[in-house]
Amino acid sequence: MSVDRRALIRGGGLALAAGVVAAQPAAAATAVTKSAKRTYYASDFGILPKAYMPTLQVRDRKYSRGKLDEPNVQAVGSAPGTAAIDQSDEINAFLSQISSLGGGIAIFEGDASQLTGYGVKKPIVMLPDVAILGLGWNKTTFFLLDGANCSVFVNSPGPSSNYQALRDLRINGNRWGQDFGVLDYATPGAAIGDLTKHPADANNWQFNSHGILMVPDYKNPLATAGGDTYAHLENIYVVNPYGSAAMTSKIGGEIRFRNIVSQGAGGNGFQAGFDTFLSDVTVAVSEHHGFLQANGSTRYSNTKAFWCGQVFDRWQVGGGSINTRRASAGYKIVGGTCEFASSEAQNCGGEGFLFVEAESVNGQVSAFANNMLADSDTRSNPAKLPGIPYEYVNDAAWTNEASKPAPTPGNYPGVRLSGKSRYNNLVITSRTAGLQGSGPLGQQAYALGLDAANGTVKNNISVTHSDGYDGKRIKGILTSVLNGDTGETMQARDVHSAIVNNWIVADGKQ
Repeated sequence: MSVDRRALIRGGGLALAAGVVAAQPAAAATAVTKSAKRTYYASDFGILPKAYMPTLQVRDRKYSRGKLDEPNVQAVGSAPGTAAIDQSDEINAFLSQISSLGGGIAIFEGDASQLTGYGVKKPIVMLPDVAILGLGWNKTTFFLLDGANCSVFVNSPGPSSNYQALRDLRINGNRWGQDFGVLDYATPGAAIGDLTKHPADANNWQFNSHGILMVPDYKNPLATAGGDTYAHLENIYVVNPYGSAAMTSKIGGEIRFRNIVSQGAGGNGFQAGFDTFLSDVTVAVSEHHGFLQANGSTRYSNTKAFWCGQVFDRWQVGGGSINTRRASAGYKIVGGTCEFASSEAQNCGGEGFLFVEAESVNGQVSAFANNMLADSDTRSNPAKLPGIPYEYVNDAAWTNEASKPAPTPGNYPGVRLSGKSRYNNLVITSRTAGLQGSGPLGQQAYALGLDAANGTVKNNISVTHSDGYDGKRIKGILTSVLNGDTGETMQARDVHSAIVNNWIVADGKQ
C-alpha cells in the first residue's frame, strides 16, 4: 500500500505538533514503486516525521527538556517524556530501494515549527545515485536521538562513493543527548578521561558524532582512501552537533558545501581538507575552532566564523552549568595549502586566523574584534570569567582554574603565522571593535603575529589595521608575543628579523 501524500497534506497529517497524533499508516516503509519522474516523497511510503524536541526556558536561554531528566528527543503523539523511535532503518531502506530502481530524488517533508522531524539512531547513508532533499532548513529536520553516538549523514563507503547530494534541510545533532562519557568537568581537579575521544580531536572521528561525516568507511576507522569522493551539499543548517557540523578531512575529492550554517558545535565547526570547497558557510558559537584544516587543500569563499570559544552554560557535554571562554581561533590552518576569498573571523576567543606550518596560503582575510579572552571590560565580560588555553588537552582548565598566564592584548593578534609558515600571500584587513550591543567586545589590539625565530619567512603580506574603539585599543601592526598561550615575547632582534625576512606592506607603507 502507498500513502497519498496530497491526502495527508489536506488532512493535516504533515502539520505535526507536539502531543498531536498525526495520520500515519499502520506500517512504515512500504515497498517503493518506480516513479517515471524518479521523484519519491518519503510520506508516500509511510515515512513521516515522528520526533520532536520540546524546549525549556532557563533564564534567557532555551534548552532541551532533557535537562529535566526527560528524553531530549521525544515521540510525536505520545505522552510527554516518551522517547522518539529510531527511523534510521526505514529511511535507509527507502533510499536503498530508490537506488535499486535506478536512482532518483528522495524528498523528506517536515513541519514549519522546526521542532518536529525524523529521529535517527544510526547514520543515514548518502548513496551515489540518490539525491536527498528536504523542503528547506525551516521545515525538514533530522534529529540525532539520545545515546546514538554517531554521525547523522555519512557517505557510502568504498571507491564508488561518488556524486552524492544533500540539500535543503536542518540537522539537529542533539549534543546534550550523546553519552560518550569521557569528559568530566564537575569539580576542580576532576579527571578528564580518555582525551582521544574528545569532540575536538580530528583524528578520532568514530568517537565524535558529526552532522555530516565524509570518511573512507564510516564503519571502519582504519580504512584507507580508495578514491576520490564527489559530493554536493547545499542549504543545510546544523545545530548543536557533539563534534563538528561537517568533517571531510579524512577523505579526498571534490566535496562542495554551499550555504551551510554551523551553530553550537561541541568540537570545531568544520573540519575540512583534501579538496573541500566551502562557499557561503558560517560557523557560529563553536566550542573550539570555527574552521580546522588539518591537511589537504580547501577553498574558502564568503565564509565567516564568529563567537568561537565563547561558550556559556555548557552543561550538555558533561559536568554541570560551567561558563567558559576558550582561546579558539576562527580559522586554524595546519600544514596544508588553501585559498581564501572574502573570509572573516569576528569575536573569537583567540586569533581570527591561525596558520601553523602553513605554506602557499593565498587570499583575502578579515579579522574583526577577536582576542575576546583579553577583554576585561565589564560590559563584555560581566561575570569576569577567566580565559583558558585552546588545546583540548588542557581541558582541566574548565574546572574553574584560571588561565596561566592571563591573556593580554598582545597574546592573540588578528592573524598569526607560526612555525615554518612560508611563501604565503595574504591581504589582511584588521579592525578592533566599537560598540556592539551593550558594549565593546574584543581586544584585537594587533593585526599580525610572525614567528621569525621558528621559520616564518618569505611571506608577502599586505595589512590594513584600524581602530573602531576611538583610539583606545589600537596598539600597532605587529605584536611581539610569539605564543598566545604562554605569552612568550620576542626579543627586539627577533621583531626586526620578522620584518626584514617577510615582505610586509602595512597601512600603505613597507
